[in-house]
Amino acid sequence: MHYFGSSGVLAVDGVVCPKGGEHPLSALRTPRRVWRLPVLALLTLTLSACRDERIVAEVGKSEISKAEVVAYLAARSSRERPQPAEALDVLVERSLLAEEARRAGLHEDAAIQARLKTAEREVLAQALLDNRLSELTTEEKLRERYTATREQLGRREVRVRQLMVRVAPGADEATRAGAQSRMNGLFARLAGGEPFEKVAREASEETVSAAQGGDLGPVREGQVDDVFFTEAARLAKGERSRPFATPYGLHLLEAVEGVKTVVPSFEEARGKLESDSRREAQAQLMKELRERISVKLHPERLDAEASMAKKQTSKESRP
Repeated sequence: MHYFGSSGVLAVDGVVCPKGGEHPLSALRTPRRVWRLPVLALLTLTLSACRDERIVAEVGKSEISKAEVVAYLAARSSRERPQPAEALDVLVERSLLAEEARRAGLHEDAAIQARLKTAEREVLAQALLDNRLSELTTEEKLRERYTATREQLGRREVRVRQLMVRVAPGADEATRAGAQSRMNGLFARLAGGEPFEKVAREASEETVSAAQGGDLGPVREGQVDDVFFTEAARLAKGERSRPFATPYGLHLLEAVEGVKTVVPSFEEARGKLESDSRREAQAQLMKELRERISVKLHPERLDAEASMAKKQTSKESRP
């Protein structure tokens, strides 16, 4: 290897020569511009090899990269995720179809171009959101938010038993009257002194809780129908409600424990913390972008497009 040291001394293949001296192999020394050519060729081949390593398939004039396979796999749930070779087969099939579509000139169709533009817009928009918002949903940031909002995260909780008579949405009057009659009969059994658990096991039409004597376990505000929770929260321990209706049917409750406020653990609240953080940050980002980037709307042009589409549909429907 040829190189010059800081002192201007020439070294060839590890043998140092004084300035103006002759190296024993000087007769074999190659001019600089000549030996540079193999080096450049080697560099070109190396870069080409690196590029080739990234390409896993060539379909017509298009290529499929490793990154595309990784993206395809990442978009699938763990249960639906195929093996990389299977994913590549799918991408090859889609590429074949796309290649033929280009050859047929479909990529020049205005409607197709609009769909491609929409897809590109969505990908770029989501990439920006992921990039900007990811730092707000780190473990550290979420724990900070949890500490700051812990009390506001608290939700009322009750524990009740229920008797239920199901009534389908949209049921006719006769069906509703029959359900009300059955509920009145259950209420009468309780009034006659039968234990709530016994009546629930024998007659409640919500079979999961019926097997537990009607016990629903802890029920938190927001987890059940609003009317149901309101009725449950009114009860002190041991009290019973009057029969009432929800979209699911008729209910009668007995409080196992009175209402109390429960603060969820960090893990329980994590999903809400993350969604709230992203929603607030996205709203702030959109506000900043609207202030910085000009937006001009032309809603009247939408009406014209809708009118043209309606006329086209009308023509196509004529015999």
